[in-house]
Amino acid sequence: MSQHDTHNDDHGGHHVTPLWLYHLIFGGLLCLTVITVWIAQFDFGQANTVIAMLVATIKASLVALFFMHLLHDERLNALTFGFGLLFVCLFFLFPLVDIGTRTYIDPIKDNASILKQEKIVKAQEEHAEKHKKALGNLSNLYNRSFMNVAEDEAEAKPVPPAATTEPVEGDSAAK
Repeated sequence: MSQHDTHNDDHGGHHVTPLWLYHLIFGGLLCLTVITVWIAQFDFGQANTVIAMLVATIKASLVALFFMHLLHDERLNALTFGFGLLFVCLFFLFPLVDIGTRTYIDPIKDNASILKQEKIVKAQEEHAEKHKKALGNLSNLYNRSFMNVAEDEAEAKPVPPAATTEPVEGDSAAK
């Protein structure tokens, strides 16, 4: 017998994933991407990073399990991926704890102070808008009685002060 005749054709029973499942996973990844963009519009305080990492972990797990075929591969490969994910989580844990406790040290870095500042700015803008409407009703910002428009409208000439009816000191007619 030759070596070719003794070859075992059993290659571990490859699993063929149906195409509809790939389409379903792709749709799920698109939905999770939309969710990622949607939740980025809200401020969850210190939970922002945790929520973003949770959604990213779900997406990465779907890609690894189905597109990289870890779901139906040898368990050693899945175990290797799991330990790699565990160490990435540990590497992220310590900086997240550090970032989360910095507001106790420096309260200026707290998001609450930013939100308070935004409320103050909004109130000031509303107040300014209210007074802009009142100022918009005025016809001029200066008194036109102090200015005399020249006939050619090229330049304005100041009007000389009018004679007053009050007596001026040293005026003989007033006595």
